Amino acid sequence: MMYAFYPGCLSQLEQFSCLSSTREVLSKLGVRLQTMDGSSCCGYPSYRLSSPVTWSYLTARNLALAERLGIDVLTSCNDCYLSFKKVSRAMSDDPRLMETVNEALKMEGLEYSARAETHHVVEVLHDKIGVKGISEAVVKPLKELRFATHPGCHLFRPSDLPTPDAPEPHKLDDLVRALGAETSDYSHKLDCCGSMMHASDRKASLRLVGKKLESVKEAGFDGLVTICPHCFRMLDTMQCYVDDVSNGRGVRVPVFHYAQLLGLAMGLSPAKLGLQFNSSPVRSIIDRM
Repeated sequence: MMYAFYPGCLSQLEQFSCLSSTREVLSKLGVRLQTMDGSSCCGYPSYRLSSPVTWSYLTARNLALAERLGIDVLTSCNDCYLSFKKVSRAMSDDPRLMETVNEALKMEGLEYSARAETHHVVEVLHDKIGVKGISEAVVKPLKELRFATHPGCHLFRPSDLPTPDAPEPHKLDDLVRALGAETSDYSHKLDCCGSMMHASDRKASLRLVGKKLESVKEAGFDGLVTICPHCFRMLDTMQCYVDDVSNGRGVRVPVFHYAQLLGLAMGLSPAKLGLQFNSSPVRSIIDRM
């Protein structure tokens, strides 16, 4: 399997552990990732409302770069996946928009022609490699560990577009069980992490994080797993700020990007998986392993 890899802005500029762990485990599983030279931000959410044409151009430009490589796109970001799918649908439905965007792309010798499909890393892990294939790669089963999963909104929303998972998401749960760990539903599993509102209403976003973490703790899980860098940022990096809006009732929960957990189960070192950059108390889980 080979893909044009589009990790998204956040993984490259801030959440390095999401990027390094994803690259490490996919390489070990035989997935080849081609760097998209010259790629840029997809424009979501910065231009989605303020300038839809600019947003369409930025996303279509990245898809055109993949088309030039002759391979499909793989992204590890829920928001980037949604952006690619939304713009692809908009260009298909609006020939004038497609003409406008392609006129701008001509300046770089690019053209968008809808030849490159977009895939999410959870689809490659669950649907292409398969749960059985993941299980066979495990050398250190995560037995006696229970993890809550946070799929993230755009893994299964909105319903009017193709999404990586079903309306009742299960793929991340299946992938966690493939590592030998246990998982189950909990009260706030499908709640938003607050990432998209963090810039406009920080307190409201942190309250969502706090409710999620309290729900995980009350259900008796050992930790929380997500697969989106934006969700990871909110649940791991922002965890220490929850006290600011919860009267000191903030809880501490080990939070992993799924690729980090998979890498540990595959026998990779914590350093290779970027676990030294996690802000949450993941050391407790690593020591138990």
